[in-house]
Amino acid sequence: MVRASITLVETSSQGHIALVFDANFHITDSTGKIVASTSDDVDASVAKIGGANKDRIITVAFSQDGSLFATCNNEKTVTIYNTADWTAVRSLIIAKRATAITFDPSGAYLLIADKFGEVHRTPTALSADEAASKPELLLGHVSIVCDVKMSHGSPSYVLTCDRDEKLRVSKYPNAYNIQSFGLGHTEFVTTIATAQFAPNNAVTGSGDGTLRLWDISSGQLVQTVDLQELLEPYYTDGRVLMGVSNFEDRNAATQRYGVLRVRSIEGQRMFVAAVERFPVVVVLSFGEGPALANVRVVDVARPVADVAVLGDRIVAAYAPPSGETDSDDLAVVLEPTNGDLATDVTLSAALNALSTQQIEAAAPAPSIYVWGNKMYMDPPKDDED
Repeated sequence: MVRASITLVETSSQGHIALVFDANFHITDSTGKIVASTSDDVDASVAKIGGANKDRIITVAFSQDGSLFATCNNEKTVTIYNTADWTAVRSLIIAKRATAITFDPSGAYLLIADKFGEVHRTPTALSADEAASKPELLLGHVSIVCDVKMSHGSPSYVLTCDRDEKLRVSKYPNAYNIQSFGLGHTEFVTTIATAQFAPNNAVTGSGDGTLRLWDISSGQLVQTVDLQELLEPYYTDGRVLMGVSNFEDRNAATQRYGVLRVRSIEGQRMFVAAVERFPVVVVLSFGEGPALANVRVVDVARPVADVAVLGDRIVAAYAPPSGETDSDDLAVVLEPTNGDLATDVTLSAALNALSTQQIEAAAPAPSIYVWGNKMYMDPPKDDED
């Protein structure tokens, strides 16, 4: 038996860390102490979170003020929690499987992107008016929507990206008014990051192995950062191996630099990215121009499954161990020290001391190049991870 790995990590402006493992999640404070959990395997002093449907959680989000937390699982159940007492304030079943969720700036609505190319929004508070509580269609793409984010400042935009290499910027809440398209990626676009320090810009990551900086008002591509130039040595010296995923990966025997996630580090005016299979995080400063500068590759010893930002610290969740020699650590935390990034030993140790659940074996996550394939079809339900 092995300890289940963290599949998603999310942080809040109130200092909470959400650590998702399969159908459960822990909520810790900024010291790594569990304050609430859906798991039965926690101390009696920890708040037990109810209302969770026991199926694999695929996306989570905190509201901007940290007062709400939402999850969506593989059975299309969305649950919204009040973080003051971790009670479920709303639960609903959506029509199509979600890929990403985010709250609007007010926290009054949750935006839900799905595999059928649509984004709906639903009120976070249950209304006596049943019609007013139903999700409403905001916008649509012609392929899978991979991520959804809100801009900062005014006017307000909703940003979406898809499997057809596009970034779309739509006015909010009247998202039928398209402000711009960001065109330039040559593979599916997996992730979007916006930042308060750059209200007119966004950074995207893609299966084409690039990070791109955009002007969201015009859709102009401002800058491209090619990850192959930075990360190819990891293939050359064998620290990253080419191989097949666990569900019919296409062209698997090639070098890949697929970006899993990009986040903003507000206090440092930086962005951080996680790259599939690589034991690194990539950190980029945001400078005048605007431009992404001082690009650094920080080795974290094991491949990263997800990354989040807690204040000025980077929380990187590890992918499942790939061999007997790998540790079973859940995460590593990096903090700025003397102009560099160093391991926050105390918080890393606290997170790695947490129990998740015992499983027979850690199955590798499907490669993003599986669903990124435009010929992709969902495997039969009985075969889904």
